[in-house]
Amino acid sequence: MRKNTKTKQVVIIDAKTGQSRLSEPMTFRRNRDELDVEIGHQPDAEKTKTPSAPGHETALAESPGAPEGETTSHLVSEQAPTGAEPASPSPDTEGVPAKKKVDIENLEQLIAEAYARKGKPLGVSTKIQRLLSQNHSLDEEAMNRLMLLVTDDLQLAVPRQILIASCEVSGLPPVRAALRDFVQELMGQSSLFAKDGLRAAINNLPEAPSMAEALRIVAAYEPAKVDDTGPLKPKELQTLRRNATNLLVTWFALHRSLNPEELSRLLFESVWEPAAKELVDDTARLRVLTEIEHPAGVGLACQRFHRQAAEARLGQEQARSEASALCQELEALKSQLQQAQAERSTLKAELEALQVDSARALSDLKAQREADRMHLQHDIEQLRGRMVRRLDDSVEMLEVGLKALQNKTPRTEVMLERAEHVVEALRAELGNLREE
Repeated sequence: MRKNTKTKQVVIIDAKTGQSRLSEPMTFRRNRDELDVEIGHQPDAEKTKTPSAPGHETALAESPGAPEGETTSHLVSEQAPTGAEPASPSPDTEGVPAKKKVDIENLEQLIAEAYARKGKPLGVSTKIQRLLSQNHSLDEEAMNRLMLLVTDDLQLAVPRQILIASCEVSGLPPVRAALRDFVQELMGQSSLFAKDGLRAAINNLPEAPSMAEALRIVAAYEPAKVDDTGPLKPKELQTLRRNATNLLVTWFALHRSLNPEELSRLLFESVWEPAAKELVDDTARLRVLTEIEHPAGVGLACQRFHRQAAEARLGQEQARSEASALCQELEALKSQLQQAQAERSTLKAELEALQVDSARALSDLKAQREADRMHLQHDIEQLRGRMVRRLDDSVEMLEVGLKALQNKTPRTEVMLERAEHVVEALRAELGNLREE
């Protein structure tokens, strides 16, 4: 008869130093399937073995009784035969207190703790922050160990919690940057974020699509068919899409400084509204409304939208009041415009009448001036003719007088007569000119 117990050694890795060692031989109770396989009681034993991955199985144990926010953990690597199921504790070990687990002292242990919590919030106490400030670097070996944990997180439930935990260490920029760099590295290696410019959106490059478009691409993700693994179940795929969308939204919120209003609007446009359009009837709407698991988040978004709606209503009322005042002012201006147009019409008629009168008066004045000019021209011509005749007569008479004076016996009386006659004639003509 075979014993129902077995002994084996496990590999223990020190979380502080990273060194590994073998433990003392430990006794484990065998399960019934192992006993049946050894003694050959089960004909199809090879068909009923539970397959397991060869090599090391990495487990993360939590320390019982640790205070909230100061969760402690250590890595235990167990080397077990292929096909063996987890061994149950031996009766000899029952009731023995578990070993005290080391505190989180470096960034690798904190990230490993996050994966051990499988998507639950990760608290970072002040004590842990103080320890992380002294040891926040991840070397290549640490990254390789953590990537083993990443491969087990098929639905991306953990990275968002790591990003949120980075906000709690806001007073330690190097730690915060290291946590976000780890998530960025994780997203860069994920096939989900490797298409349609998503990596450009993560790195905030100019050629990247908009945030809303990037979220729509993630929400519609369809995994490529791989021969090694079977397709995801619809519920698993839905969970993966939701976790990936929430992860990308959190990344945008932290790296592009989105406030809650912008974040709510982004989620509404890219995730919530398209999902709401898929509800075909009131029964489906009633179901989703009564299956809300996180009322705080819905309340926060609704509170933001309600505040925006209230502000929009207030702005609408102000706009309506301003529009009413502007309408009244417009009516007053229309009345003034009509009055001004009436005055303009009156002034235009008066101007046209004045133009007609002015044109008529100007025409009459021109005609009168033309007639006066003609008369003056005629008078000037007459005056010129008369003066020419008078001067001719006077010159002739003076010449006769001069000839009389030039004789051998000058006849002065003739010259005097002629001179007197010329003087009288010129004096008479001068008087006529003065009268005219």
